Amino acid sequence: MKASRGDEEKPGWESVLKDLRVVRLTAPLQLLVPALLLPSLPKSSRALSLYPARLGFGIGLVLLVASLLVGALLAGPTGPWGGLVSFWVLGTAGIVTIASALRPTAFVKPICVKCRLLPIIKEHEAIHLSGVASEGKVWESMRARHSADSLALRGDPAICSFCPIPKRLERE
Repeated sequence: MKASRGDEEKPGWESVLKDLRVVRLTAPLQLLVPALLLPSLPKSSRALSLYPARLGFGIGLVLLVASLLVGALLAGPTGPWGGLVSFWVLGTAGIVTIASALRPTAFVKPICVKCRLLPIIKEHEAIHLSGVASEGKVWESMRARHSADSLALRGDPAICSFCPIPKRLERE
């Protein structure tokens, strides 16, 4: 028996979006996992996601093993501090990458978690996680479904003045 159109599995980014977990990118989390700090510094970044699926799992595993090896090499000259710093910088990045590979995760800035544009941010990250690396291609895809007018973004006082989403959704 054939499945009805509504029962079919959603292709690509839509299936990723369904499973996407949103994690608030707080200062304590950035301190705990320093690898999340640099990519989140630009004011124009709203969220970040790490490598998905097998690639992410492999990269995370390499980072975790590398942190242990570097820590072991540093243990002689620096004592336990070298190993701890190695694990803090590389190992935590590996653990987060592995966790993100097992379940798609978007790390979203705290100010954006409660924004009405969170669904747009999640969709953007889901497109990246489905395999589209180019920022230009992602925004081209987003503009095919949304516009600043359709989302009533112009003049909305609830949208931050520095939010890049309205400008990027404008038709060129």
